[in-house]
Amino acid sequence: MEDILPRLPEVQNTATVTSYPSTTDLLRMIRVRKLDLVILDVDDFERAEVLMAFLDEALPGFAVLALANQKNLDLLPKLMRLGVREYLASPVEAAAFADAINVIVHRLRMHPVAAPRLSDLYTFIPAKPGVGTSTIAVSVSCALAEDLRARTLLLDCDLAAGSIQFLLKLGKSASLVDALMQSQNLDEGLWAQMVGKWGRLEVLHAGELEPPPQIDQGDLLRVLSLARAQYDVICADLASSFDPFSISLMRESRRIFLVTTPEVVPLHLAASRLSRLTDLGLRDRVSLLLNRKTRSKLTDLDVAGAVGMPVTHCFANDYAGVQGAILVASPVSQKSDLGQEVLDLANSLVSRLKPKQTVQHRKFLEFFHVPHTSDSELGWHD
Repeated sequence: MEDILPRLPEVQNTATVTSYPSTTDLLRMIRVRKLDLVILDVDDFERAEVLMAFLDEALPGFAVLALANQKNLDLLPKLMRLGVREYLASPVEAAAFADAINVIVHRLRMHPVAAPRLSDLYTFIPAKPGVGTSTIAVSVSCALAEDLRARTLLLDCDLAAGSIQFLLKLGKSASLVDALMQSQNLDEGLWAQMVGKWGRLEVLHAGELEPPPQIDQGDLLRVLSLARAQYDVICADLASSFDPFSISLMRESRRIFLVTTPEVVPLHLAASRLSRLTDLGLRDRVSLLLNRKTRSKLTDLDVAGAVGMPVTHCFANDYAGVQGAILVASPVSQKSDLGQEVLDLANSLVSRLKPKQTVQHRKFLEFFHVPHTSDSELGWHD
């Protein structure tokens, strides 16, 4: 294969993996490197089958070329069921390999596979410190990853006072600052080593709470670009200040969640922040979240009047539930009113990720041509 690939101008080998990756690492590689084809050794069929089944479900129509050490007709129906149309057995001749590649290229031109969509960035900014923004950002992110099975990244962007490393007990994993400093060398492999993990949720915490004196815009955009290729949703917990770093993140956001509580000072500051966001041309992206609602008798209309925009989501005041969750490093319980309200917001973020799809059933004859007995390789094509 290493001898043949350089002779085929249609193929550029961007990565060689010498062991079967996890499904997460395979998808990460496909999304980041924008791959069109995976050439997969199927001799260890049990492990290869996991990857082929995953691709068939996650990226229907994605091109896989299966390779084996020797011809095995029993593999054909198994590969067919997994959506694999090209199969070659060793020794692979250049002509047979080129023929398979040409078929794949033609098919992709006629029926291109939809590119994985880039993830949406949602930023959470407090009206003032202490209104519970980090609790909401953490709980929504955990609900997205654990309950709704969305590939989710949580960024702690309060580089001077971030608490997410403590809240999720992440230990010594790398920080967002580390990723920014490594942005020139960052790829999906290094990224996978850097992110912290809480169950299915991946996290870059704020680090040592000593922000660099200046963050380069190019570094931030490179980190965001790599992240957006890997996840369905990115949630960013911001500081309360309108520093250039936070403003840059809000400009990249699909939605900006302004978090307040129903008290005089937070409401006043929420109105001031909304005015600042309006000056930045970002008002149309802002949604107002009302936290600890039961602490006050103010209605949603009262809050909307004080801030200058309607409330989109409310969260109950559950001090005991939040403190209990912090002690065990978990999101708030979904058995509580607060937990259900968090899940409601999380559901609203993933609803647009699941467009209705028309199921196209495969026809048997779409998969095969009957190879001549003199063929030195075994293959099938459209």
